Amino acid sequence: EAGVRDARACGRGLARAGVEFAAAYSSDLGRAVQTMGELLSARSEVAPELALPSRISDSRIREWCYGDLEARPGTLMRDVLNEGFGRDMPFEELNVRLPETAGAIKRWDASGKAEGWEQIKARLGDFYCDVARKVALSGGGNVLVVTHSFVIRSTMYLLDSARVNDPVKIENASVTKVTCDDGLACDAGAFPGALFALGETGSTSFLDSHL
Repeated sequence: EAGVRDARACGRGLARAGVEFAAAYSSDLGRAVQTMGELLSARSEVAPELALPSRISDSRIREWCYGDLEARPGTLMRDVLNEGFGRDMPFEELNVRLPETAGAIKRWDASGKAEGWEQIKARLGDFYCDVARKVALSGGGNVLVVTHSFVIRSTMYLLDSARVNDPVKIENASVTKVTCDDGLACDAGAFPGALFALGETGSTSFLDSHL
């Protein structure tokens, strides 16, 4: 219920700010699909004059795959990371060492499904370049992307690693902005790179939780 409220609050805030979207993408996991639906529904209720973008679900922006750690207690992941790094690591340091964090999980996993950093980087790069090019070809505009916290954190790390802990906690329905200067120039190797830039991160300025 709290997640639905936050998604709708963000949708109302985006509506009041008059934010148009040329396209809307979500992870294909159920909670992300539902979040996008609630957000766009609330946005339309406040500002029905704003165009409703087509909704596309995309597996490339799924949360990290943790293999055998999926649906297990967070304390187990903490134990795995402590074992992998040889000591208790504060959350902020795990973020700074995100590639190693992914590596520690992958080494522990026995299922063979946990992703290494290069896999995560490759699928996110493919997504951002593909979407930037498609939107540029159709005339440009804003793109709504509904995804998960570690995908957002990975995007922050890839585009500006010095800001990976800004903020330390990514709140539900917060907004992180990524800009692309020239989507037509995007190819498989363009992300991260000079075409993409990280804007505000983890902003809750659009949330209107009182309505």
